[in-house]
Amino acid sequence: MKRTAILICCALAAAACSTPQTAERPGFKAEKPAWFEKTIVPQGAEILAVGHSGPQADEQKAKDEALANATKEFARYCKADVDSLDRIYETYSRENAKTNETLSVENRNQVRVKAFVKRAVPDDWYVRREKKNWLASVLLKVPKEEFDRISTEKNVKLSLDIGFYFEDADKKMQPLGDGSVLRSGDGYAVYAKPSDTCFLYVYQVDALNKSFRLFPNPQFKTAENPVPAASVLWVPNDKEVLFLDETTGKESFYIFASPERIPDFEGEKGVNLTRGDMDLLGKKMGAAGVRRKLDTSTVAPPAKSDVVEVKKKLQAEGAFVYETWFWHK
Repeated sequence: MKRTAILICCALAAAACSTPQTAERPGFKAEKPAWFEKTIVPQGAEILAVGHSGPQADEQKAKDEALANATKEFARYCKADVDSLDRIYETYSRENAKTNETLSVENRNQVRVKAFVKRAVPDDWYVRREKKNWLASVLLKVPKEEFDRISTEKNVKLSLDIGFYFEDADKKMQPLGDGSVLRSGDGYAVYAKPSDTCFLYVYQVDALNKSFRLFPNPQFKTAENPVPAASVLWVPNDKEVLFLDETTGKESFYIFASPERIPDFEGEKGVNLTRGDMDLLGKKMGAAGVRRKLDTSTVAPPAKSDVVEVKKKLQAEGAFVYETWFWHK
């Protein structure tokens, strides 16, 4: 009797051990889910993308690879090329003080998901073991707004966050918008952060049509061209501000950006240009492809922690010029 009881206990224990691990843990399933064979599933206000991993020795690595694969499938659905994916990934990684050399493969996959598909959330997992390896599949849920955003921005070759600021009575940096009023002696600065390594040229033109090249300008001891991707640039620099002279009237800023060097703005010949010169050069550059949109993300560079939101983002398929102005009274 005792022997029979022992055998029954052993049989029950064996049965418990043979119960598939997939049935006991979140993300594990005894059978393939219905979405497993699909690639993209449009679903109202959301788009579902399916990604699969290859065999991995570690469960998390399998999940990372599945997420990266789902992201690529979503990119293909948006008809965005791999170069766009890699460019956005590169910029995102630089923003986080990381480089391709220091990022592990799984971290790269995570960065790609965060960089290319914002607000993407895994909706379901199918994780299983095959011999000693892990395999993972994921159903990635992405808001349709991301499809609209990427479809619009997929041809963008250069994107630039740009802001213009002045010092208020408390020496705090405040946004300087079109038509703002500054007075002689007021301090001001220009902020820029490019998505890609590019050549920037910043000019100010006063009411007498006299121009001054604010960047590049060795006098300010700031950065030089080309400006690295995702780097923060302050003009004149991150510790000083410019201030207005006694010449009152309408003043303008011109921002030129290009993946390539612009010879007309280089050296001494690029210092004393008129407003007409800049308008002509802007047309010569084919700069009509500029896009401007609101960007509500808060930018607070370490050197100017009191800076309010940067709300302008300029985007173009190539070189572009942007102009803004204020009243100097």
